[in-house]
Amino acid sequence: MIKRKINRNFRIVLTGAAIAAVTVLCSLGKSMDHVRKEEKHEALAAQKKEPYCVVYEYDGKLAAAHYGHTEPYMILDVRTAMLSEYDREQFRKGVELATEADLKKLIEDFSD
Repeated sequence: MIKRKINRNFRIVLTGAAIAAVTVLCSLGKSMDHVRKEEKHEALAAQKKEPYCVVYEYDGKLAAAHYGHTEPYMILDVRTAMLSEYDREQFRKGVELATEADLKKLIEDFSD
Protein backbone atom coordinates (compact mmCIF):
# COMPACT_ATOMS: atom_id res chain seq x y z
CA MET A 1 0.00 0.00 0.00
CA ILE A 2 2.81 2.44 0.84
CA LYS A 3 4.61 1.50 -2.40
CA ARG A 4 1.45 2.29 -4.37
CA LYS A 5 1.12 5.65 -2.66
CA ILE A 6 4.78 6.50 -3.33
CA ASN A 7 4.45 5.29 -6.92
CA ARG A 8 1.27 7.35 -7.38
CA ASN A 9 2.89 10.46 -5.85
CA PHE A 10 5.95 9.95 -8.06
CA ARG A 11 3.74 9.82 -11.15
CA ILE A 12 1.92 12.99 -10.08
CA VAL A 13 5.20 14.83 -9.49
CA LEU A 14 6.62 13.53 -12.77
CA THR A 15 3.50 14.64 -14.68
CA GLY A 16 3.66 18.09 -13.04
CA ALA A 17 7.32 18.42 -13.95
CA ALA A 18 6.59 17.47 -17.56
CA ILE A 19 3.79 20.03 -17.78
CA ALA A 20 6.06 22.70 -16.26
CA ALA A 21 8.84 21.86 -18.73
CA VAL A 22 6.47 22.16 -21.70
CA THR A 23 5.17 25.49 -20.38
CA VAL A 24 8.71 26.85 -19.96
CA LEU A 25 9.75 25.71 -23.44
CA CYS A 26 6.67 27.31 -25.02
CA SER A 27 7.33 30.57 -23.16
CA LEU A 28 10.96 30.60 -24.30
CA GLY A 29 9.88 30.01 -27.89
CA LYS A 30 7.47 32.93 -27.79
CA SER A 31 10.07 35.12 -26.13
CA MET A 32 12.66 34.32 -28.81
CA ASP A 33 10.09 34.97 -31.53
CA HIS A 34 9.41 38.38 -29.99
CA VAL A 35 13.15 39.17 -29.86
CA ARG A 36 13.59 38.16 -33.52
CA LYS A 37 10.67 40.35 -34.60
CA GLU A 38 12.08 43.30 -32.65
CA GLU A 39 15.54 42.85 -34.21
CA LYS A 40 13.99 42.67 -37.68
CA HIS A 41 12.00 45.85 -37.00
CA GLU A 42 15.14 47.67 -35.83
CA ALA A 43 17.05 46.53 -38.92
CA LEU A 44 14.29 47.83 -41.20
CA ALA A 45 14.20 51.14 -39.33
CA ALA A 46 17.97 51.49 -39.74
CA GLN A 47 17.66 50.89 -43.47
CA LYS A 48 15.03 53.62 -43.81
CA LYS A 49 17.14 56.21 -41.99
CA GLU A 50 17.83 59.25 -44.14
CA PRO A 51 21.44 59.99 -45.09
CA TYR A 52 23.34 62.69 -43.24
CA CYS A 53 24.20 64.61 -46.39
CA VAL A 54 24.68 64.46 -50.14
CA VAL A 55 28.00 65.38 -51.77
CA TYR A 56 27.70 66.64 -55.34
CA GLU A 57 29.37 68.76 -57.99
CA TYR A 58 28.76 72.49 -57.48
CA ASP A 59 30.47 75.13 -59.64
CA GLY A 60 33.33 72.78 -60.50
CA LYS A 61 33.96 71.76 -56.88
CA LEU A 62 32.53 69.24 -54.47
CA ALA A 63 29.86 70.51 -52.11
CA ALA A 64 27.86 68.96 -49.28
CA ALA A 65 24.19 69.67 -48.64
CA HIS A 66 22.05 68.32 -45.85
CA TYR A 67 19.81 65.54 -47.13
CA GLY A 68 16.68 67.00 -48.70
CA HIS A 69 18.21 70.45 -49.23
CA THR A 70 19.55 71.86 -52.49
CA GLU A 71 21.87 74.58 -51.18
CA PRO A 72 25.29 73.43 -49.98
CA TYR A 73 26.30 74.07 -46.41
CA MET A 74 29.93 73.25 -47.20
CA ILE A 75 31.97 73.70 -50.36
CA LEU A 76 35.08 71.54 -50.44
CA ASP A 77 38.35 72.63 -51.97
CA VAL A 78 38.27 69.69 -54.38
CA ARG A 79 38.01 70.48 -58.08
CA THR A 80 35.94 67.90 -59.92
CA ALA A 81 38.11 68.31 -63.04
CA MET A 82 40.91 66.56 -61.12
CA LEU A 83 38.77 63.49 -60.43
CA SER A 84 38.39 60.38 -62.53
CA GLU A 85 35.48 60.24 -64.97
CA TYR A 86 33.78 57.64 -62.77
CA ASP A 87 34.05 59.86 -59.66
CA ARG A 88 32.83 62.92 -61.57
CA GLU A 89 29.78 60.98 -62.76
CA GLN A 90 29.02 59.77 -59.23
CA PHE A 91 29.24 63.28 -57.81
CA ARG A 92 27.07 64.66 -60.65
CA LYS A 93 24.38 62.23 -59.49
CA GLY A 94 25.08 62.98 -55.82
CA VAL A 95 26.73 60.67 -53.31
CA GLU A 96 24.70 60.08 -50.15
CA LEU A 97 26.67 59.77 -46.92
CA ALA A 98 25.15 58.21 -43.82
CA THR A 99 27.09 60.06 -41.14
CA GLU A 100 29.26 63.08 -40.49
CA ALA A 101 32.16 60.67 -39.98
CA ASP A 102 31.64 59.45 -43.57
CA LEU A 103 31.85 63.05 -44.78
CA LYS A 104 35.07 63.62 -42.82
CA LYS A 105 36.53 60.43 -44.32
CA LEU A 106 35.61 61.59 -47.84
CA ILE A 107 37.24 64.96 -47.20
CA GLU A 108 40.42 63.22 -45.99
CA ASP A 109 40.44 60.89 -49.00
CA PHE A 110 40.13 63.70 -51.54
CA SER A 111 42.39 66.20 -49.75
CA ASP A 112 45.58 64.19 -50.39
